[in-house]
Amino acid sequence: MSAAGRFLVVLGALGACTHKPSVGANGVSSDDAIVYFTSNVRDAQVYVDGRFVAPLLALGGGVAVDPGTHRFELRHDDYFAAYLELRLKPAERKRVELSLAAILP
Repeated sequence: MSAAGRFLVVLGALGACTHKPSVGANGVSSDDAIVYFTSNVRDAQVYVDGRFVAPLLALGGGVAVDPGTHRFELRHDDYFAAYLELRLKPAERKRVELSLAAILP
């Protein structure tokens, strides 16, 4: 696993993701699920449930969301987007690798 694309995000609210306001000292509720990503494109943009979260580089580790089904997507102008839908349990921690394919000229 390359360290190039690792990130952790602790979010106050994600709107459509139905993420709860910060609860613990690090902003993550004990029920929140966290998804940790690895990618071959370090400056990809991260989206959760269709909403922009942050650039991959700015996140630092993973995305915290409410338990349930969520769509995670990585986008970059020079690459085809990659996405997956996950059903997450309360307090679940999941590691995922998403590779983006370059758009050829």
